[in-house]
Formats: sequence, C-alpha cells, structure tokens
Amino acid sequence: MAEVELHIKSNDFEFDYGFDNKELFIDQLHALMHIYTTIPEDERYESNFSVYHRPPKFTKRESGKLIMLTAASLAIAFAYPITYWVFGYAQTLQIDLLKQEYNEQHAVKITRESIIKTKEAEKSKALAILKDENQAYIDKKNTLIKIHDVKVNYPMKAKIIAKLTKDLNRFDVKLEKIIYNEDTEIKNFILSLVSSNDKQITQLVEYFTSTHTGEYMFSLEEISYKEDEKKYFSEVKVKIL
Repeated sequence: MAEVELHIKSNDFEFDYGFDNKELFIDQLHALMHIYTTIPEDERYESNFSVYHRPPKFTKRESGKLIMLTAASLAIAFAYPITYWVFGYAQTLQIDLLKQEYNEQHAVKITRESIIKTKEAEKSKALAILKDENQAYIDKKNTLIKIHDVKVNYPMKAKIIAKLTKDLNRFDVKLEKIIYNEDTEIKNFILSLVSSNDKQITQLVEYFTSTHTGEYMFSLEEISYKEDEKKYFSEVKVKIL
C-alpha cells in the first residue's frame, strides 16, 4: 500500500513476536496489540497516523465559544431579575415575620393597656377611699383635739383666771374683761383692769410679779384716765411660762 499509494519502497510488515503455534493463525495486528498491552503505560508511545486530527477541546472550538458566550449572556440576562426575585422573596418572608411579630406584640400591648387601665381605675378608687379615710381621720383628730381642749385647757384657763383674779378685791381693782391669745409657742392673757386709783393697779401688778414668779410674766404698758368716768384703765399682759 505504501509503494502503490505513496510510491515509497517498502518491505513486508513481518516481525517475529515469539509465538510458535502453527495451528492458529495470529494476525500481525493481534501481535501488536498484545505487545502494546504488555508495555508499561509510562513507556508507551502514542502516535496517530490518521490525516484527520482530533477535534480541539470544547472550550477552544468556535461553536463551543459561541455556546459558552450564549450561556454567559443568558446567565447575565437572567441574573438581574433572578437576584431581585430572590431579594423580593426574602423581603416578603421578612415582612411576613415582622407582621407576625407585630401581631404578637400588639396583642401584648392591648393586654397590658387593659391591665394598666384596670389598675388605674383601682388606683383612683383606692385614692378616693384614702382621701375619705384621711378626711375622716382629720375630722376625728380635730374632734379629739377640741374635746381635749375642752377637758384640759378650759379648766386650766379657768383655774389661771381664778388664781389671778382672787386678789383683785384686796387692791380694790375691778376686772372689765379678759382676752386669751394662743399660738404654737405663746399663751397670753390680757386683763383689762379698772380702778379709781392708778397706784392700786401698779400695786396689784407688783404683787402678781412677786407672788407668781416663774409661772407667769406680767407687763403693763400704760394706765389711762377717763375724766368722764373718773376711773383709771389699764391692760395687763400675762404670759404663761
């Protein structure tokens, strides 16, 4: 075939492969295949005697490049809407979760507002009752204070007045009126005295001062004389110590 087709002088393709079997016909191709399989893989010589070369890899073919470019274009074209669809779906899920959480929190809010309103109503009732009780307490306290004042202070006042006025006749001094003043710390009596002689009034005050030392403090500012009545008038302040 080489001489006929290629005009190359050639010899028969005959080799001695060491097979000694006259009963079976062993083709040369079979012998070559046998030898090829017995050679280690790293020592084999790969050869291609065909005039038709192997097609290039898919990525290096024009058709492959076109297909890959088309696939990349489709991927890019669909990537934008798919991305937004994914984000939109994620936002929808998030909105649903937030709505569910809002409904739960809103229910808690409504419940707590109802409790707060109930508690405020109870508080208002309690404050009203407390106000009434406090007013009742104040009224009872004032009543007790008045009762104590009647039982204790009035007899004490009467006793003081009796003590101070029992010696009026001794000095021929008359009592026109008595005024009682009281604040948080000071208790005063004002004795309005009348006499026909001013010395009698001064003597009475001197007697009070010497007799009731440590109990009362007496003060006499002035003694006035009324011509039409022919009498002396004076106010003596008595401070209870």
